[in-house]
Amino acid sequence: MSPTVADFESQGYKLTGGRADYFDHQRAAVVVYQHASHVINVFSWDGNRAALPKNTTRDGYHLAFWRSGDLAYCAVSDTGWDELLGLAKLMQDLSVRDN
Repeated sequence: MSPTVADFESQGYKLTGGRADYFDHQRAAVVVYQHASHVINVFSWDGNRAALPKNTTRDGYHLAFWRSGDLAYCAVSDTGWDELLGLAKLMQDLSVRDN
């Protein structure tokens, strides 16, 4: 399964880019969205490792975790929880439709 990449601009999340990066000491694909004045980075990586942490806040940034197929995801932003979880739900719904 490949990472979910979609432009959700009509729902308020504009796709602005992507990159390769590291998350939890492993390579990850990152898709970057803009929501109002906030940037949301969505990391995805091989999800066959240990259990994912619970959603949390660190240093003012919210981290929302989920799995879809064989990939793990983490959306990271200083936006509000509702906005962050809204994007996570859009991505999860898209992944379900693609399967």
